[in-house]
Amino acid sequence: MSEALGCAVEMDEAEKKPHSLLPPGPRGTLIGGNIRDFGNDRVGFLLKTARDYGPLASFRIGPKRVFLATRPDLIEQVLVTDAKNYIKHFGTRAFKPLLGNGLVTSEGTYWQRQRKLVQPAFLNARVPHYAPIMAELTEEMLKSWIPGKSVYIDCEFESLTSKIALKSLFDLDDSGDRQRFGDTLKLAADMMTARLFRFLKFPVWFPSRETLRLKRVLAELDRSVHDFIAVGRARGRIGDDLLSRLVFARHADGSTMSDKELRDEAMTLFLASYETTVLTLAWSWYLLARHTRVEDKLGSEWQSVLSGRIPSAEDISNLPYTAAVIAEAMRLFPPAYVIGREATRDLELGGYHVRRGYSILMSQWVSHRDPVYFPDPEAFIPERWENGLAKRLPRFAYYPFGGGKRICIGQSFALTETTIILAAVGQRYRFTLHPEAVIDVKPQITLMPADGIPAVLQPR
Repeated sequence: MSEALGCAVEMDEAEKKPHSLLPPGPRGTLIGGNIRDFGNDRVGFLLKTARDYGPLASFRIGPKRVFLATRPDLIEQVLVTDAKNYIKHFGTRAFKPLLGNGLVTSEGTYWQRQRKLVQPAFLNARVPHYAPIMAELTEEMLKSWIPGKSVYIDCEFESLTSKIALKSLFDLDDSGDRQRFGDTLKLAADMMTARLFRFLKFPVWFPSRETLRLKRVLAELDRSVHDFIAVGRARGRIGDDLLSRLVFARHADGSTMSDKELRDEAMTLFLASYETTVLTLAWSWYLLARHTRVEDKLGSEWQSVLSGRIPSAEDISNLPYTAAVIAEAMRLFPPAYVIGREATRDLELGGYHVRRGYSILMSQWVSHRDPVYFPDPEAFIPERWENGLAKRLPRFAYYPFGGGKRICIGQSFALTETTIILAAVGQRYRFTLHPEAVIDVKPQITLMPADGIPAVLQPR
């Protein structure tokens, strides 16, 4: 089993030559391949495939040939060594109607040019400037909570992180505007996800009922974002929000982003900046509610370092157990549970021939459960991250934010936000899970809770 989940093994000379045959994998139907099994239980299908067929497996999603790579060296080959020979796979490209040509979906020299322009807004030295916004809005949420009230953990943090994202990105304070934009964006993302996993679907340009509705939703989003851009340009100066920094950012040749480029990056950054954080917080509190020992240990750290106050960016380095809890939550419930690449030319991977057009999937859900690197992999044990585990692991045994040149640009922002919110909330409340609730995962673009996480707010 350890080899199947990714332990490093040396290939003999025969294995170094690409095989003409495909890697082993589950048999599917003649027309749909494994699309039904994959669609019904994505994380279960990926984990079972890796365990049954080894570190490099193969299957079909409809007409698409897919390899599943789960060994760290294979993942590194795709994301780093051979990265220039891969593009984002068909699943990511399917979201272009929503994300446009932003950092998640763009490729090549255009991506490099845009990344260089956007990167300064997310440098480690810049991220602390957003911490007061995170603290202020968290305090506002805490003041609105009623002890003993029944809530959905994921919904509470979705509302908060959406407010933080809209304030940080667009300097948007109006609660009505925030609610409308957030609801519309969520609807668009849900519609795009449903389209992706539908075997038969009309192209976006075809005037079906579904595509016409999608176009109306996307047009509403476009109007909102272009309004935000117009306000940012009208200021005539750089503000504290991300969008205004992008409005006035200049390429090496002195040019700035067009409204279309700003729209695409703003949409991408908004989705990336709030969804990762809300899921990490929701799953962290779900785990803490089930492990009071860990929660009590966290409380001791917060009392020692913070004494009841909301942490600042400067406090984060003094909260090592908080960092360990977050790392362990992202191991068990990685917001991005699978990433993919598509080969642009014929390549070799793990001794097999990867034809141009084949997709390679790499699943954090699977890799993070490798017992070679994470003994007792299904257990929630934050202590495993103490004593420098992250530095001892192979590069791609743990990669919640992806890796290579396309590692998530908002990693520092997300971890800062998660730490501040977790410590601020945890010093005042704990969550008691609803005793009859069945909590399960719902893998969409990210790893959502299937029916929410119901709980009761209990003051400390």
